[in-house]
Amino acid sequence: MAGREAPAAVQDATQNGDDVDTSQTSLSNAPSATPLRSLLIAFFKRHWPRYLLAIVFLVGVAGLNLLLPWAIGATIDALRAGTLDREALMSRLLWLVGAGVGLYMLRYAWRVTLFGTAYQLGTEQRDAFHAKLTRLDPGFYQKHRTGDLMAHASQDIDAVEMAAAEGVLSSVDGAMTFVLVLGIMLIGIDIPLTLLALLPFPFMAWAFARISARIGERFRESLERFSDLNDQTQEAFAGIRMLRSHALLDDETAAFSQRAAAAEAIDYRVQKLEATFDPVVFISLSVATLLTLGVGSWRYLDDAITLGQLTSFSLYLAQLIWPMFALGWCLNILQRGAAAARRLAVFHSAPEALQDTGTRHEVCDHSLRLEVSSFSYPGSQQCALGPLSLKIDAGESLGIVGATGSGKSTLLRLLSRSWPMTASQGRLELGGHEASEYSLSSWRPQFSLVPQDPFLFALSVADNVALARPEASHAEIRHALTAAAFDDDLRRLPDGLDTLIGERGITLSGGQRQRLALARSLLTEAPILLLDDTLSAVDQVTERTLLTTLARLQQPDANGRRRTLIINSHRLSAVQACHNIVVLKEGSILEQGDHATLLAARGAYWHLWQVQQSRRDTDRPPGEHS
Repeated sequence: MAGREAPAAVQDATQNGDDVDTSQTSLSNAPSATPLRSLLIAFFKRHWPRYLLAIVFLVGVAGLNLLLPWAIGATIDALRAGTLDREALMSRLLWLVGAGVGLYMLRYAWRVTLFGTAYQLGTEQRDAFHAKLTRLDPGFYQKHRTGDLMAHASQDIDAVEMAAAEGVLSSVDGAMTFVLVLGIMLIGIDIPLTLLALLPFPFMAWAFARISARIGERFRESLERFSDLNDQTQEAFAGIRMLRSHALLDDETAAFSQRAAAAEAIDYRVQKLEATFDPVVFISLSVATLLTLGVGSWRYLDDAITLGQLTSFSLYLAQLIWPMFALGWCLNILQRGAAAARRLAVFHSAPEALQDTGTRHEVCDHSLRLEVSSFSYPGSQQCALGPLSLKIDAGESLGIVGATGSGKSTLLRLLSRSWPMTASQGRLELGGHEASEYSLSSWRPQFSLVPQDPFLFALSVADNVALARPEASHAEIRHALTAAAFDDDLRRLPDGLDTLIGERGITLSGGQRQRLALARSLLTEAPILLLDDTLSAVDQVTERTLLTTLARLQQPDANGRRRTLIINSHRLSAVQACHNIVVLKEGSILEQGDHATLLAARGAYWHLWQVQQSRRDTDRPPGEHS
């Protein structure tokens, strides 16, 4: 489940004024490094026993297919010669029926074996796709469209899977049938007649090559159009309330219709190209059949071949229909798969956020030290944080305040390693050891970040809270919700803990979503808790309740350890109890100290405190005293 949150969570990167390049690009336009052939060969090497078994079944199918026309022709010649009695005829007919049943069973076994293996490729590709998504840095999601990524996970992988299934089926089956049938026609029946029947085939090969090349180009365009359509659909669903509130539904519907029409037009062009395969096959085989019947009848009249041989030859020629269709279908499928594989290869070549090369797994000390010389988000020339030097002792609380765009959220992301930081940009230490020394599997459980706009899944309240601890009991979940001041809200929900909250928690208010996310973090019991303006959407009464909860978190546990608390907030009341408070301005520390020290300094913190206290006095209900 943690992996599912990564793509959505990184969308918070532009909040609070942090400067991030959000220009979106498509993954389909970069050059490919891994062709479809390499992907399929690697898969075949891993699963060659099942493919070999499928080919064995195919050989049986091809053998029976070859025997049937020969048996029919031999039976006709025997009947004409009068050498076949009733009992022998019945025996041959039963053999033909048995061969037909055997052919059916072998075809079934061949398809089940082949397609079952090919579906494994789709599973492997989707697993690899999901794993890659969880390792990419947040900047990747800012630059690439969600619709494009969804197209990769669906259409692209389906096309590659089809290449490993239908592509292999049509190519191997068609090629084997063509070679064997042609061999029997040449060796077993009549060489001149066979060569005559092959005259239209060069034209068919030339036409197939032209058609398949154009299909590859058009299908790539089709995938890109599908990505655009996916992206607009996702945006429309996500912003449906905004569209309604601004009376933009008609405009959005018109824009969607235009994109859908453009996608349909490209798909139609692909379908028209695919449809040209069939006429080419029919024309070529019709010419071959016409030549065969004309010249074959003449050779039969000259006693060069028997009637049974002419019948067998005609049946074998009919069997060439499938290899020809298979060739066209194979070229079509492989061109589609190649276009999709190129797009997937570009996605998999994207650089990952953090190189997980650390070997340290045990964390004994939770003190933090952060040194930042100058940190900028990828694609941005503006310094988001730095120069800055900060030390946080284990069990202490740190408050971070400052104007929008001062670097508060960036500071939390660097502390949690949500965003990568190069050695030239700065240095982060945990317990006296550099962050890169720790493996990600040991680093991330030490932190729990509650973003300002938390991501909630379309699950129940209980499932969302227990996301990182699925084994948590209902009692533990209720305790976390109570600590997050969500107990009154829980009682009002129709099904309590089992209430479904909709996609991204759409049925909840902003404050409820924040408190539900806070409960999720409290349940993890991570040693370091990071709150990114989590109290921004709650009222003053709820804020005081939550601050009391946070104060209790810093009481020593049974082992004498206290949780480290780092709060980023626009409200000074949320940080006034912290051991240390830093005031950020343009990415650097303007002031630092505890609440009393900063008030005594009568600087930026003191000025902001006076302004907020004046507002709180104005907003306080009559009769309520601070």
